[in-house]
Amino acid sequence: MNSKVLVGITIQENSRRLIDEGARLASELNAPLHILHIRKGETIFDHPDSSTLLDELFTYGGELGGEVHFVCGKEIPSVFSNFVTENHITHLVIGEAPTALPTSVPSVYDKLANQLNDIEIIVLQREH
Repeated sequence: MNSKVLVGITIQENSRRLIDEGARLASELNAPLHILHIRKGETIFDHPDSSTLLDELFTYGGELGGEVHFVCGKEIPSVFSNFVTENHITHLVIGEAPTALPTSVPSVYDKLANQLNDIEIIVLQREH
């Protein structure tokens, strides 16, 4: 099976690190790079800076050869899982969950690991 790399990004400057890691991995595997932002809810226009930062991240990802995708949905792990399955993704790069979450709440990683046991999930630690 041919490798395909997916990077899950949020509307944060830190997402550049995730894109960089995905681009590095895609280059190493000689694989296509996909960049996905999932907006929880129906619109990206809840915050005034959202569209500007998303545009910058999408432009950056495109410059590195990535195909950029934007999806709205209510259940982020399910949207990720569907995208991975439909696009035959083999490697997923995501960022570490915020440390403010209670340990009793399953992280996006935990949910994805349970749903997607046949792909490699790389979790980048947060920079402090």
